Amino acid sequence: MQLIRAIPILALFLFAILNSDKLIGLIKLNDVMSRAEQKKTGVARLSEVQKQELEKWMNDKFVLKPVQAEVPLTLQQNLQNGSQLELSDGSIYEIIPSDRSKTTFWLTPIVMKVAPSDDPMYPVLLTNTLTGVSVKAKQIRAATLKPPTNPPL
Repeated sequence: MQLIRAIPILALFLFAILNSDKLIGLIKLNDVMSRAEQKKTGVARLSEVQKQELEKWMNDKFVLKPVQAEVPLTLQQNLQNGSQLELSDGSIYEIIPSDRSKTTFWLTPIVMKVAPSDDPMYPVLLTNTLTGVSVKAKQIRAATLKPPTNPPL
């Protein structure tokens, strides 16, 4: 019975050992650089011993910055019957009058795509990714919040 309890612990321990570089943030050139990046920077021409020495030097001097995935912007509030939309970063957009009927019933939260439009008066194109409907808008309040990020896995 105790052997059955030990198997998951042993498996977890083995996983931790095999992934210890990633868990403690050690820089391994083959993990953090693509083959193209290695060629471009000359790292690809280094011998394995030279790569290991470079990794050791980098790990002594630097800390690997974690990669953070960006959380997409979402519709936070539909204001004034769709004439203004507040996004999750705190920005507010005024919707062009001809598109307001499209945004009247947009409910939160909706993932929004923000892109440039071809209209100089309403230079932003907001797209409801749920329906694919886009509206022209202009920003009337800049983002007030730093976009949220997911912690690295």
